[in-house]
Amino acid sequence: MPKKSPAAPAPLCIHITRAGRTESTHRVHAVVMNGDGGITAAYGDKERVIYPRSALKPLQTVALIESGAAAALGVSDAEIALACASHSGEDLHTAAVGAWLARMEIDETALGCGAHAPYIDSCKPASLLANNCSGKHAGMLALAKFMNTPAGDYLDTEHPVQKTILSVIGDLCSHALCATDCGIDGCSAPNPAMPLAALARGFAAFMRPERAGFHRGSACRQIYQAMVEHPLHVGGSKNRLDTVLMQAAAGRILSKTGAEGCYIAVIPAHDTVIALKTEDGATRGAQAALYTLLQRHSLADEAVLSAIRPLCLPQLRNWRGTVVGETAIA
Repeated sequence: MPKKSPAAPAPLCIHITRAGRTESTHRVHAVVMNGDGGITAAYGDKERVIYPRSALKPLQTVALIESGAAAALGVSDAEIALACASHSGEDLHTAAVGAWLARMEIDETALGCGAHAPYIDSCKPASLLANNCSGKHAGMLALAKFMNTPAGDYLDTEHPVQKTILSVIGDLCSHALCATDCGIDGCSAPNPAMPLAALARGFAAFMRPERAGFHRGSACRQIYQAMVEHPLHVGGSKNRLDTVLMQAAAGRILSKTGAEGCYIAVIPAHDTVIALKTEDGATRGAQAALYTLLQRHSLADEAVLSAIRPLCLPQLRNWRGTVVGETAIA
């Protein structure tokens, strides 16, 4: 009889309880990988095809720096952090993106991301600058300006900006990508589908800049430093896990969330990256899974875990403030 293929490892299960009983469960697929691209742990389907959404932004931003655009246009480290951000639309963020565009003599109406209200104050009017992806789009417009190519259709998959970004991502992830692999992100930018393990490989390569060429390696180093040194620009001042984690880790961990329950973390001191995706797209499941993997694989000390625990494993409270349940790991 032919040998049976080994069963795939079980996904992580995040339970939401009420009165001690499981009320909801989030199943999470995750890959823990070293800098050589070796998988040290897997949960669920490592080849599950996902859209990384905003978790991909650090890799998308490599093209901005590697091309020479960031240096030529005087892009600061804080602006690089904004290019990687899913920010809350606070005054810090809108003012910085607005100033960046103004310095490039680009009107904010050129942003193709769409308008929404700030996350931190939904009573404020919606604006393009408050869109959580406005920094990423400013970076794409900067690349278009540097390439001296018309920016009106910079979000088209066949535009030189997007073709350049897609090529860089494919190289980093060791996974060939083309325009037909792309879905459209919430901010209207192309977002390529890829296996979860390929996303992890991309960030493993990002973590090992010494193995890349000079320009790409320099870009990866600069992005890492920009994000960990400007965590408020990446997220925001209230209940943003990326910001809280990077502040607590003091440069030792880079983290980036993505919509629909995606998350990545880069931990150079442990030669480890994490890439994960919830089946149901729940952010609360992704955040609990990230905490679990950091703890289970000894990738963060207790001070860091304590700082993020309230966000990742929150108690459930009703409108009177009564504790009615909790987030638990299977």
